[in-house]
Amino acid sequence: MLQSRRGFLIGAGSLLTAAFVSDARSFISKTSQPLLASPPQVSQIMYWYEIPDDGYQLSLGEWVMDAPPPPTWREFSINRGIPHQTEAEIIAICNEHCIDPADFDKPVNESYWQEYWEIEENPCTKAHRLLSKIDLGPKLRSDRGPLLEFHEGDNHPGSSDIWVNAKDQLSLSLLQARLIDLKMPIKIVQGP
Repeated sequence: MLQSRRGFLIGAGSLLTAAFVSDARSFISKTSQPLLASPPQVSQIMYWYEIPDDGYQLSLGEWVMDAPPPPTWREFSINRGIPHQTEAEIIAICNEHCIDPADFDKPVNESYWQEYWEIEENPCTKAHRLLSKIDLGPKLRSDRGPLLEFHEGDNHPGSSDIWVNAKDQLSLSLLQARLIDLKMPIKIVQGP
């Protein structure tokens, strides 16, 4: 289900100017690729994947279809910063997840891990969450101009799919410029 559409802030004092928009359009026309300026520092990669008739899906990290193998409950706790050093902390975790303390070093239940990964760790979900929190520009009621579309759930009940699409290559170009303006060390590249 489409949650919202957002455009981009374009103005003086930033990389994202009317001149940049013109340059990006020209570059796209000549190369059939988005104009993706490089940030001064890169600590994360945001991939774009072309989705026929739906724009470009964004993924913070390489998109994968399935969750990786489940970690142990101990690894799960460590990776999420959940206190787990004392016996009382371990028992609290085990009680919360209805597992026996003897199972703390066994893998997380497959169905729980799959749902958790889909809602929290999926690279498309991470892109949605990151981009929905930053100031990209105004929410839009129409689909004119460059924009991002934020989706939560798809067309069937119970779906936990969360993703964001860039409408076109100009939207990808403007998104990269806006990330640079915000001093976010994220580089946008085409997915493998």
